[in-house]
Amino acid sequence: MARRTKEASDQTRRDIIAAARREFARRGVSRTSLEQIARAAGVTRGAVYWHFADKQALFDAMRDEVRLPIVDFLDIGGAGAPAAQGKDPLDWIAILLEGVMTQLESDPLTRETWDILSFRCEYVEALLEELDAQRRSHAEFRDLLLPAYRRAAEAGLLRPDLEPAVAATETMVFMTGLVRVWLVDDGSTLVRQGWRPLIEGHLRAMRATPPSPEPPFRSAACPSST
Repeated sequence: MARRTKEASDQTRRDIIAAARREFARRGVSRTSLEQIARAAGVTRGAVYWHFADKQALFDAMRDEVRLPIVDFLDIGGAGAPAAQGKDPLDWIAILLEGVMTQLESDPLTRETWDILSFRCEYVEALLEELDAQRRSHAEFRDLLLPAYRRAAEAGLLRPDLEPAVAATETMVFMTGLVRVWLVDDGSTLVRQGWRPLIEGHLRAMRATPPSPEPPFRSAACPSST
């Protein structure tokens, strides 16, 4: 009996979080009340308070259900880091960036939560902590890319006029913008159907231009003897 009661309580908690995510996405965080969330979840307001002290606690629980690439962390193992030993570091970065977009494309919870954090939040009062966390995470993403760009520079693969730190920052900014545009591109007219060529083009612009092959050596023609 106790086990069934706990399972029912856990399910109610999950239902409330799911309802909160839907309501936050539809109304925005600041315009959503616990009463609206309770109705959407099919529970009483008291049930919501049983599981969550306030809306901030519920927001945090919704946020903690997913781990967002760039914002939270990058699963380097999943991106093929062990196999990257000896790999072109710019190719490894491409794998990493494609992993971010693939997760966004394939996981509805990631997509909806990222949309809420990007467009449905007013970052004031308690939510300022979340904004500070995002700033730190973007810096960590840049720092994750930096060693790969340094290896590319050492191997002569990075444009000689481009500092690795600048390249890492450019890629962090590029991906932040790509994700935001992808989220608003509901009609698939901008980037949803074509993000891979954008990543390829971004990294191609970072790459050193290979030297032009020298023309084959030709000996001067000897004058014919008469």
